[in-house]
Amino acid sequence: MRYLADTSTVVRVDRGQVDPQWIETVKRGLVAVCEPVLAETLTLADAKQYEIAEERLRAAYPWVPVADNVWELVAAIRRDLGERSAHQGVSVADYVIAATAIRLKLVLLHEDGDFETIARFIPELKQRRISTLP
Repeated sequence: MRYLADTSTVVRVDRGQVDPQWIETVKRGLVAVCEPVLAETLTLADAKQYEIAEERLRAAYPWVPVADNVWELVAAIRRDLGERSAHQGVSVADYVIAATAIRLKLVLLHEDGDFETIARFIPELKQRRISTLP
């Protein structure tokens, strides 16, 4: 495993809105998801198809746990961004996803400017837009 996908990645891969090389990277099991990504992605699912959508996502991506002590890192990131007035727009899920990527030493794969903002001030966050080639 090399990447942790954000919701923006999962949705684009599901819709075929990414370069085929990324779809192949997902198929090879190199892109994982965690609970906040699953929860955010499933808000888009039809209620009648919710369980099927969850099973499909779990089958498509390796699963990684959110670290037990993630909230300490979330607080540190939040404070660091706040001191620089760079915290607007960053959701709780984004903080947890970024902290999980840092803790697990995965590259955060996204199409969300908030992660670029976090990475600008938190160099431990390695990130990449899915709109670039693998």
